[in-house]
Amino acid sequence: MKKRVVQAVTAAAAMLTFGLFTAAPASAASAVCESWGGVCTSGSVPANSNNQVCFSGTHKALAYWGRAELWDADTGVMVASFASNPRETKSRCVSGLYGQHYYERGTGGYFYGTVWN
Repeated sequence: MKKRVVQAVTAAAAMLTFGLFTAAPASAASAVCESWGGVCTSGSVPANSNNQVCFSGTHKALAYWGRAELWDADTGVMVASFASNPRETKSRCVSGLYGQHYYERGTGGYFYGTVWN
C-alpha cells in the first residue's frame, strides 16, 4: 500500500512539474519530446483502442547517448525504455496498457522523440 501511495504522489508531482495536464489535450494523437541540453518530457497522449502506445527517439549530436522512456502519467511508472543514440532512430510499441495517459521522457541531451497512439 505504501508503494502505491508513493507512486501516486510521484505521478502527481511529475504531472504538475512537467505540465502534463495542459501539455497536450487528451485527444492528441502524438506529442514531441525535444531537448538541447538535458532531459525532456513530452505532452501526454491516451492509449489507442488496442491499449497501445508507441514512442521513438534519437540524438541530434554525435557525442550524445541516452534513453527514451515511456511513462504512465496516471501511476508514475516507467512502462518501457530503450537506449538511444545519434546513429539511428529507434521506435517501440507497447501493448496491453491499462492507464489513460502516457508520456515520453528523453535523456542524454540533444534528444528528439515522439510518442503517439
